Amino acid sequence: MRVDLHMHTGYSADAAFPQTVADKVHACRAAGLDIIGITDHLDFYRTHGPAENRDAEACLRDVRAAKEAAEGIEVLVGIEIGQIHADSAADAFVRGHQLDMVIGSLHAMPNDLDIYFHDYEHLDCDVFLQEYFDQVLEMEAHGGFDVLAHIDYPLRVMKHGDYVPSFDQYMDRVQQVLRTCIDHGYALELNAAGLAGWQKKVGPPQNILYEYRRMGGERISIGSDSHTLDTVGRGVADCTANALDAGFTTVTVFRGRKPEQVSLT
Repeated sequence: MRVDLHMHTGYSADAAFPQTVADKVHACRAAGLDIIGITDHLDFYRTHGPAENRDAEACLRDVRAAKEAAEGIEVLVGIEIGQIHADSAADAFVRGHQLDMVIGSLHAMPNDLDIYFHDYEHLDCDVFLQEYFDQVLEMEAHGGFDVLAHIDYPLRVMKHGDYVPSFDQYMDRVQQVLRTCIDHGYALELNAAGLAGWQKKVGPPQNILYEYRRMGGERISIGSDSHTLDTVGRGVADCTANALDAGFTTVTVFRGRKPEQVSLT
């Protein structure tokens, strides 16, 4: 099975526009994907309301319509909630909608500044990463989602000068995140967005995937994190290869928020 469970349409403010849900499904079918999750952004913040979605209600209506009309491909109705623990409105949104899957992401720190936009040349990166892990753990403890997305998100954007960011010195914190992920039944995401950046590889780093498996992790998710039509399925083969290498034989697909295991081969 070829699955891509993390992708964005024109409803996400950071995705190519116009890019309809129907366009996305057509591109995925042409790319030979079997199961897809359309998971547009809906981020929540501490000091202002939800953002990053042009019209969440219309988005979900379009995805449901695509799910019902799809032939030759399975479409899952999803959403990527950023900072689900930051505002009770996030929980209310999830409770108020029929969804197949909810991706939980940490894009912004408590100051509401996206991790992408921090000035890492003038930050104490060690302090920042400790605070980052604190926030991921807080989000995990809060719950309300099914897939823990791109835990290596900071590594994509922290590189500057001679500084090459790594979680290798923070494996005790990573283990805390992985243990909480396992205990809460979240699927750990393999995300391909790093292919487009300086890393030139999918995440998380393979040693983290090994550790997750060693600790008893069984649920994984795979996503291209596609924001354009020509990137659907990007890196799915790399994610699958990494998963198999770490000892996983299935990917977890959520249907109606219930996990099901689908063969990776």
